[in-house]
Amino acid sequence: MAKSKNGGSRAYIRGRIGSDVYSVGKNGMGEKQQVVRSLAEQVSNPRSSGQMFGRMIMSTTMQAVSALTAIIDHSFDGYPKGQPSISQFIKNNYALIKADAQAHPSSGNAFGLNKYQEKGIKVGNYLVSDGNQLAPAAVTCDEDQVTITLTALTLTVGGLKAALGLSADGYLTYVRVDNSAGLSFFRMQLTTTLADSTTISASNVGSLFTITGNVTPVVSLSGQAILITAASAGSEYSYGIIVSEKIDGAWKHNRCALDGASSPEFNASVAQPTYPVGQQMFLNGGEL
Repeated sequence: MAKSKNGGSRAYIRGRIGSDVYSVGKNGMGEKQQVVRSLAEQVSNPRSSGQMFGRMIMSTTMQAVSALTAIIDHSFDGYPKGQPSISQFIKNNYALIKADAQAHPSSGNAFGLNKYQEKGIKVGNYLVSDGNQLAPAAVTCDEDQVTITLTALTLTVGGLKAALGLSADGYLTYVRVDNSAGLSFFRMQLTTTLADSTTISASNVGSLFTITGNVTPVVSLSGQAILITAASAGSEYSYGIIVSEKIDGAWKHNRCALDGASSPEFNASVAQPTYPVGQQMFLNGGEL
């Protein structure tokens, strides 16, 4: 039964009357207001195949959110940091995962799918950032390495800065999801201790960047290429580079969709049958 501590026709009440639940909240101005929420008089959860497909897609999306939160809570330009940015990740990737599972239910899929109540991020080509910054053409990556390719004429600190096109505040962040380690990432920022005229060599290449992340890569020089190498990935993986640049006091990013996933486990034909499906009524396709 709903009750009020104060009498009168204008009192706020709390509790339940029939299928209505009363509580006291606040409006946008911080003033008290009465809140009324109606409960469904009868809840049906038939667990149809279609419903279980949707829950599989959402479960896969939310496990990715759990693993990637430190990155995706501020990587979508135009959305405030925190939940708005995460919500944009969910919106984009739910649609991508759903379309992939429908188009490639048994092979050729770009996302692994979480089985019923399975925890942990699955390998997939997730969209992890979005903005108008451009990734440097000199930078490429694969499942365990970032490569910065220079020329004989630009193998200097100044040439490296020009090739990256980043300010002193700019960063490159390598992101990888694999079926062995889960999420691996490291962020690189150019150091300012070497003069632009300094020739890059095997002896100083390790001091070109300040690197932070949950893995520690090895920096080396191979001919005219700077290699930033992480530990080997598992047998399935997806990877990408996020550019972060501060412009007029605001951080901007590139559009980064992870790449490299090739039919990762589990596809829809394997994962969906693990989700419990309720019995359908006869007229709707069920058995007698």
